[in-house]
Amino acid sequence: MAKEQQKAANNAAESSKQPTKKMKQRVMFGLLTVTLLMFGVVIARLAILQIVQTDDWQRRATQQQLSDSIISPNRGAIYDCNGETLAESMQVWTIIMSPHNIESDEKRAQIVADLPMMLSIDQGELLTKTKRTDSEYEIVKKKIERPLAETFIAWVSENDMGGIFRVITDYKRTYPYGSLLSCVLGFTGADNSGLYGLEAEYDRVLAGKAGRIVTAKNGWGDEMPNALSYEKTVDAEDGNGLKLTIDQTIQHYTEKYLEQAVEETGATNRASAIVMEVKTGAIKAMATKGDYDLNDPWTITDPTEKALIATLSGAEKEDAQVAALEKQWANKAISEYYEPGSVFKMFTTSMALEEGVISENSTFYCPGEYTVLDTTIHCHVYPSGHGSQTLADAICNSCNPAFIQIGLSVGRELFYKYYTGFGFTELTGVDMLSEAAVSSSLYHSEEDLDPVQLAVSSMGQTFKITPIQMITAISSIANGGKLMQPYVVQQVLDADGNVISSTTPTVKRQVISAETASRVSALLANAVANGGGKNAYVAGYRVAGKTGTSEKTETGGENVVASFGGFAPADDPQLAVLVMIDEPQCGNRYGGTIAAPVAKKILEDALQYLGVEPKYTESEMADMNVSTPSVEGMDVITAEATIASQGLTCRVMGDGSMVIKQIPEAGQSIPKSGTVIVYTDQSSYQEDVVTVPDFTGCSVSEAASIAEDCGLNLQFSGTGLDSGEAIAASQSVTPGTIVTRGTIVTVEFIYEDHIE
Repeated sequence: MAKEQQKAANNAAESSKQPTKKMKQRVMFGLLTVTLLMFGVVIARLAILQIVQTDDWQRRATQQQLSDSIISPNRGAIYDCNGETLAESMQVWTIIMSPHNIESDEKRAQIVADLPMMLSIDQGELLTKTKRTDSEYEIVKKKIERPLAETFIAWVSENDMGGIFRVITDYKRTYPYGSLLSCVLGFTGADNSGLYGLEAEYDRVLAGKAGRIVTAKNGWGDEMPNALSYEKTVDAEDGNGLKLTIDQTIQHYTEKYLEQAVEETGATNRASAIVMEVKTGAIKAMATKGDYDLNDPWTITDPTEKALIATLSGAEKEDAQVAALEKQWANKAISEYYEPGSVFKMFTTSMALEEGVISENSTFYCPGEYTVLDTTIHCHVYPSGHGSQTLADAICNSCNPAFIQIGLSVGRELFYKYYTGFGFTELTGVDMLSEAAVSSSLYHSEEDLDPVQLAVSSMGQTFKITPIQMITAISSIANGGKLMQPYVVQQVLDADGNVISSTTPTVKRQVISAETASRVSALLANAVANGGGKNAYVAGYRVAGKTGTSEKTETGGENVVASFGGFAPADDPQLAVLVMIDEPQCGNRYGGTIAAPVAKKILEDALQYLGVEPKYTESEMADMNVSTPSVEGMDVITAEATIASQGLTCRVMGDGSMVIKQIPEAGQSIPKSGTVIVYTDQSSYQEDVVTVPDFTGCSVSEAASIAEDCGLNLQFSGTGLDSGEAIAASQSVTPGTIVTRGTIVTVEFIYEDHIE
């Protein structure tokens, strides 16, 4: 019985070990679930890789399979209006290293040993780069010039480093004229992108588009063998060029005379000047002094600033350096505000004449001061006064009480209307970087122009404008009342010099009538001929303009801005000029004394250069001549000093120490610009001869130019010299005659009447 029970138990246990159908189904379901989950994870991962992260993985694959090198584009050149190059890109080269291809420690050691001295680079930095063995693009040296590039290439060849280094073409920005037009042109950074001035404003036009060299690599990151090689070059696209309205010659005149003024007056806050073509708004010159060398913009040029910075250290020194650099880079002519002072009186005159509240016959009384409500305002001649004066007298005298009366007669509504009309409440829109913003805090709103503010504003005080606003407004008086859009870029050119686009002169609005503009021009011409602007007078060209000396309110009147604004010729204006000298430290700081002479020199040289015919009056012709001093028998040094004292040029011929002969002879009338030739031996006198040219049919300026080239002194006579239309009809010495250099030839001019 016991055995049977044991057997039954064993059979039951055996049968319990066999899986049931239900158990099998559960196992299969579990396996299927796990399998589906695993497939789901894989599919989800593939979806992320192929859909969500596809761009990233394509980029990684490309990086593994392709080597990509940049080809720099040639940045477009910048030219003046005559095609003179002001900025250009010079071809240089950049050295690229592939540390991945450095095959041995010996090669690495040779690279680190030889290149630092050859290329003037840091040895430690180079060593670090050579150890980046997973890299194929490490910049070793940027922008090396041809001699060094050739030396490096020879070294690579001699040392079998061809697989490690690549020399690629790059460009370096250069400025042939150094500091000329620096605050207008601006400069580029190490990557050839514009950082300041026109270089930054027109960066997209000038920059061009970079090219690429793409080379295939195998799975190890090496370049493919020649049989399987792949290389694609995408050429760089050169940038477009700019042709400016700037005339390099007029810019040179402007900078030369402005720099002289800064040095002579000790101006501590720089100076600026603008020359504008009045009929178009084209800017012919724009200067700021002190400035900087465009080829070395990171060097501080102001010696005072440099000395101050040298005394500092740490963060304070760094901040001072940044501030000094930003100041010297800033284009003062468009980015800084100033109180215009009495130059603004030409606009007060314009609005009053336009509205008919005054005329040339109006009279004004100046007792030396004027009281408005409870505020007394002094004239600059206080405690004396100008007494009774006409409008022309008031402008010549720059009389504050007279202009207070004029401003009050205009009234605040009309004053604000014309203040806005002349463009002083808005940007000029000049196509340059960093024109200073115009906010209501700079001027008085119509509501704020109470009688006192109106009185002071009529004199050009208690509000601020920019020089570019002022020259644009002055030009509107010169051109018949039209406010023009100022501009600097005349054309955009492609790489072959073809014109892509041109700037068309734009009239923004008619501010005053042509008749009023003509009347104001006549008054301003009188102010230069007979008033405070006398130092801007140019013989042969009637200059119209106004001087200004404004106290800087932020310095409590301690410093001033001296300025002159005007245009010429007054009867047919071509150019307007504004000269502004900020914080002069000289004894006489008036605009008529230190700014007007700068404007005179700029206009005189620029108008002659442009071929604008002078129109001399009889008195001007008489004033232009002097009597030749007697220097025969003098030693050379004394003779030179005597001739120079008469405003004449002395030319010495021969090797002797005493003057034996002079041409022209003593006592002869000679133009102030003439040359006296002194001879120290007989042979030099006999050999120094020229052939007299035929002056018939020449204009005054043409005859003067020919005479200067020949070494002759030209004497003008006849009629029509004051018209600018005089033509040479005869001459005192027959054409073809052989004469001694320096001989005076009198040319008679006549006015040719073309009226039927």
